Amino acid sequence: MNKPRGPYISIQTKFAVLILACTLFTTTIIGSVGLNASVKLVDSSSVKILNLTASDSANYLNNKMHNMEQFVQRNSRYAAARIDQWQSLKKPLYRRKYLSDMEVALAYMTSYDDSIFSYYFQLDPDISSGVSGFSYFRTANEDDFIKYHTVDFTNYDEESPEVSWFYQAKYAGTDLWIRPHYDENYDNFMISYVKPVYKDGVFIGVMGMDLNFTSIIDYLDSIEPYTGSVAGLVDTKGHVVHHRYLKTGMNLGSVSPETTRITQRIRTENKSEEPVDFQYTGTSYKVIWRTLENNMKLVITAPSDSINAEKSAFITRMISASIMITLAFFLLTMVMVQHIINPIKKLRAFASGISEGKLDLQMTPESNDEIGDLTASVSKNAKELKQYIEQVKVLAYRDALTGAKSKIAYQEYVNNASIMMKSRTKPFSIIVFDINNLKKVNDLYGHTLGDRYIINCCYCFRKNFIHSPFFRIGGDEFVVFLYDTNDYDERYAILENIEQEMFAKDDPDNPIENRISAAYGIADFDPETSPMNMTFDELFDIADERMYEKKRAMKGEL
Repeated sequence: MNKPRGPYISIQTKFAVLILACTLFTTTIIGSVGLNASVKLVDSSSVKILNLTASDSANYLNNKMHNMEQFVQRNSRYAAARIDQWQSLKKPLYRRKYLSDMEVALAYMTSYDDSIFSYYFQLDPDISSGVSGFSYFRTANEDDFIKYHTVDFTNYDEESPEVSWFYQAKYAGTDLWIRPHYDENYDNFMISYVKPVYKDGVFIGVMGMDLNFTSIIDYLDSIEPYTGSVAGLVDTKGHVVHHRYLKTGMNLGSVSPETTRITQRIRTENKSEEPVDFQYTGTSYKVIWRTLENNMKLVITAPSDSINAEKSAFITRMISASIMITLAFFLLTMVMVQHIINPIKKLRAFASGISEGKLDLQMTPESNDEIGDLTASVSKNAKELKQYIEQVKVLAYRDALTGAKSKIAYQEYVNNASIMMKSRTKPFSIIVFDINNLKKVNDLYGHTLGDRYIINCCYCFRKNFIHSPFFRIGGDEFVVFLYDTNDYDERYAILENIEQEMFAKDDPDNPIENRISAAYGIADFDPETSPMNMTFDELFDIADERMYEKKRAMKGEL
């Protein structure tokens, strides 16, 4: 007997079913792998976005505060240097001339930074009676400074808002930041930096500057990496300095049990490497923070739903693309199937590589459809992320003017040197260079030639210590670390060469920017002879003191 035939099914139908089955299977496998890799990429990107936002915002605020610190510190040194003897300030004529000179100096320095709202200098009432200071604040158009009426300190007690900043600095004996406060005289919120000025160990007065805290608030409120994000400031005790929704002065830890835990970490940790999750009123958030130069904490929170919205949208797009690809594969030939699968495989590999940190990968879209758009978007994001990370690294580790390593890079070497000193593994030396007469060059010839003068001096140091890490740690201060290299063995001979080059170029006919003049101090650490438990700060102080001895000798004071 013949076996009965089954129901008739055309070859076209079988082929269509086969193509559909293969398409569904292939799309499911490839889509799952690509989706998993892409989701990981989105999660990783969200962490990077929060970290980069926090770091970039902290750098912006730190730059504002750092510039004002430098202005105050530089002018306080100038204020002390302008006095022959502190007793001279008791003479009214000498005091008026001195304060007039300081007004000119501060006006010149502050003209370069439009973020400074006010500056002031007050002599100690115990030295000079009556009105013995000045104060300037920026006008409403923020172009010019005008003089504010001077204050007779004898008319106020030390706790009065008009003079409390002075006595805080005087009794602290060091520079300090005064927390943001409302100043009725200027009708504005301020954040102040003040520094006591000494002459021959005698306190002579206090110099300070103010930043417009209102502009900082506006900047904080503009930080929004994700919808619903909020940026705020918290002081070292966990009190709110500014927050869009919380009351100023309240303890952040009192908001909820969850924020109590987070606040403790914010107070004790300089920064969060990864966003921290917490719940508040039934909503999930992520928080990240950075410590600012004045020890306040920049805290950024973002709703988890907003962060995940990008992932959800991405998953939706991926699923939609998979369905469209499936339908296209069903209708097209095997050639088209292969044509579409290849870009998906490449995108999967590209996305996986990016999720592993391989940001040098490049991919050009091969098709003008959703896969091509997705490829272009991911490729563009990877390129921009790489550029941004490179820019951040360059800004953080390289001094823009001289090309030397920055102060941030210097701190890493300090940490390594401290470990070497503790373990006493091998000898090394540090040399502190301080450029002479930079303030005078800037005042007489301008900052353009002053910058060239700095570059020329730095080039002289670096070309002689070519095998050693070289750092710019201040406006006119440089440090070189000497380890197991020829530089270390020949360090004193190299310093003699530098002195000879400085002497050769110390010619009045030589343009000022081509001259080289700097004092230096060297300190050696030897595991066998150096004191036990010697710290890097102590070693640096030795080099620094020798540098100042050298500077005094070069000025003929010894």
